Amino acid sequence: MQILSYNQESAVKAGGGEYINEGGAYVVTITEAKYEKAKTGTDGLEFSVVTEDGMKANYLRVYFAKKSTEEGRQGEPIKGGVSILNAMMGILGAQGMTAVKRGDVYVCPEFEGKKIGLFLQKSIYTKSDGSEGYKFEISVPFHPADKRTVREIVEGRSASTVDKMASSYKDKVEKPQNSSQANSGYGYSGGNDEYPF
Repeated sequence: MQILSYNQESAVKAGGGEYINEGGAYVVTITEAKYEKAKTGTDGLEFSVVTEDGMKANYLRVYFAKKSTEEGRQGEPIKGGVSILNAMMGILGAQGMTAVKRGDVYVCPEFEGKKIGLFLQKSIYTKSDGSEGYKFEISVPFHPADKRTVREIVEGRSASTVDKMASSYKDKVEKPQNSSQANSGYGYSGGNDEYPF
């Protein structure tokens, strides 16, 4: 009597847990998109996602504005982060981002519950205790149905960017930093009432 049939795809995931542990292209549903303020005062969005086969990724951070001014105005835009968020809005057909309070945090409803393609770059770094850790950054958002980026959609071209990135993909290895720099820009200061922007 056979109890379980061999499944190579399932076997490959052994030891990896239920979380994404490799960089590359994924079609995901955004389960949470919450605003955060880094220890440096930088404003960002932190995404939690789940793939079609149930793999999760948390702490996907996209910083879009430097520390607010003394007058309380939003700081200078961070071009790379603004581009990523605009690409995500373009893929999803959102005309803007709003902030809605949920409990003690603010979330961006335009992203939550939406399906999107994300090319994730894995960055390996040295923790303050000397051990190795990794994080993921969103490199390129793409349409989940046909893998086209916003540029490819606007220019009427077929998808090629994501496949080219996948064929030459390598993890990024960050140089060790001293302990005062190690957490710069990545810490979450918890919920605060400075939002909405």
